[in-house]
Amino acid sequence: MELRQLRHFISVVEEGSISAAARASNLAQPAISSSIKKLEQELKMPLFNRRDRGIELTKAGQEFLSYARQIINHAQDAKLAMQAMEGLDQGQVEISVPSMLGSYYFPPLLMAFKHQYPNIDINVLDTGTRNIRRLLLDGDVELGVVADKDLTPELESGSLIREEMVVCMAVDHPLAEKDAIEYEDFLSHELVLFRRGYYHHSLLDKISREVNIKPKVAFTSNLLPLIKSVIRQGYAISPMWQVAIQDDDRIVTRPFAETFEIDLSLAWRKDSYISRANQAFRDFVLKEVGSL
Repeated sequence: MELRQLRHFISVVEEGSISAAARASNLAQPAISSSIKKLEQELKMPLFNRRDRGIELTKAGQEFLSYARQIINHAQDAKLAMQAMEGLDQGQVEISVPSMLGSYYFPPLLMAFKHQYPNIDINVLDTGTRNIRRLLLDGDVELGVVADKDLTPELESGSLIREEMVVCMAVDHPLAEKDAIEYEDFLSHELVLFRRGYYHHSLLDKISREVNIKPKVAFTSNLLPLIKSVIRQGYAISPMWQVAIQDDDRIVTRPFAETFEIDLSLAWRKDSYISRANQAFRDFVLKEVGSL
């Protein structure tokens, strides 16, 4: 069994016919037919039913398709891994992070890594922790920041940071006079929130259920500067991680009366290929934060 035979088999399935697969592969049709026939002879069973109007997978062909794709993917992973052993003179780090960590926690780590590996590009994807978990499990990203409580057995992780969720408000907001904010007081005011997928909504759902008060969401946006502007001008308040509020934001923060903390980790999928650049970034970050 050869890799080219598996590629021809997959191409026929995806293109819908041998002639279409031949055109897509820039090969003669007899070459594809011969490759498929030899593969079937080696497996000692037909992979396709040949009909006047085309071909369709047999039951065995349907079963074999998933294995063929896995073999091709593993072969590609092996090739990339061997190429990566030549060094880290090039490559790209791609990591998915929540916007507040991406804006305020990660920049020093990113700059320090870039200083050590100047030829590696860095691409930071911004979305909520729940979305990041889905992207990791689906194989769409190799590295991402996930809340510890959302980690699944399919993921490995290293601890990053424990952050407290606080109530953010204008300096002259009535709640600024309080030392800590009760849930009822919090929900009595209009809110500005990130869109669904961010951890704020888990907190809001928890609070709403506990006190049986429906939140008044006046604004939703994933633009952090816009959210801060809405807060600063007194139009709404918002729950945010403490790390996102800077001294020059002119925003007051108060803790919830019942402290709400979240542990965040750098996560990756178990038993899946991780590029050499992403491996280097993962190890660098976890060493910097003391998780190795």
